[in-house]
Amino acid sequence: MVQPVTEISLPDGDYAIVEALGHRTYAGRVAEVERFGAKMLQIEPLYRDWLLDPLFLSGAALYQFTPCTAEAAWSRRAKVEYDLPASIAAGLPEQTAPDWPPAFLVERAAVILTGADMDHMGTSWAGDEIAGDGA
Repeated sequence: MVQPVTEISLPDGDYAIVEALGHRTYAGRVAEVERFGAKMLQIEPLYRDWLLDPLFLSGAALYQFTPCTAEAAWSRRAKVEYDLPASIAAGLPEQTAPDWPPAFLVERAAVILTGADMDHMGTSWAGDEIAGDGA
């Protein structure tokens, strides 16, 4: 279950930075579990201020496993969506989405939509002012 967390309220458990095949890096709470008759790594990735649902990796998919403190995992967590592998980002719950659009884009959109930034431009095409005989 996706749950909000802070650096201070991280749940107890083992934490690690995990590098897996496919250039994927996860930081989060880890455990060794048995699924489908095989031992697997369960990781609950940290993303922004959320502990995401667990995902499972086979031992053969691991490139590097670095045990660390919860604080170290927190500092290496994915902070923006493009830091996550596409398979995780595609399934993010709505509550993990950042406020969108950010205030600075809303202000800029208002300027563009009202045309306030085009007041300095004339209504004629610059080419109309070019003199020539058409040759």
